[in-house]
Amino acid sequence: MTGSHAQSVYAHDDAKLAALEQRVYGLERGVQDLNQLFTGRIGDVSAQLAGLASKLDERSRTPWATIVSAMGVVLAIVIAGGQLAKAPIDDALHRVERDQTRLEAQSTPLATFVDFKATYENNRLVLRQDVDARFAGLSAAIKSVEGQAREALTSLPSRSELDERRRASEQAVEGLQRQIDRLPLSADCAKVRG
Repeated sequence: MTGSHAQSVYAHDDAKLAALEQRVYGLERGVQDLNQLFTGRIGDVSAQLAGLASKLDERSRTPWATIVSAMGVVLAIVIAGGQLAKAPIDDALHRVERDQTRLEAQSTPLATFVDFKATYENNRLVLRQDVDARFAGLSAAIKSVEGQAREALTSLPSRSELDERRRASEQAVEGLQRQIDRLPLSADCAKVRG
């Protein structure tokens, strides 16, 4: 990853993080508002229940209709409050599921890496075999050259034989030089020489 690409990814992640923090702050604020609402409603319900209890104390018979109505009101308040508290959680879960699905679609599957690894391993083995074959060919060529060098060394004359040949050649040259020196010189050659 290049530096600018990494910075843009981190900037994008920071922006997402800031958006998520803002959502969490909003959810916390909503929960606080719900708590205040419930606290106020529960206080009202408690006052109504206290009033109902005082009415019940005033009468000797049980007013079931009033009790059932009060229970219905309390149940409706609890259900409405529960739905209000649950709605942001459901929304957040749907967003997370949507983001997860999007990330899964954008991510590289594991099979791609397995294929890459197999291809890399195959290429590495083929290259290794090629290098081994080349070294084997070079080794055979080196052995052949070494054998030819040994044969050339064995076919060469010995040092003493070479010295004898050199001495014989020098003696032959000296003999020819003496013969040349003994030849009578013509007048033209004498002028040039003398």
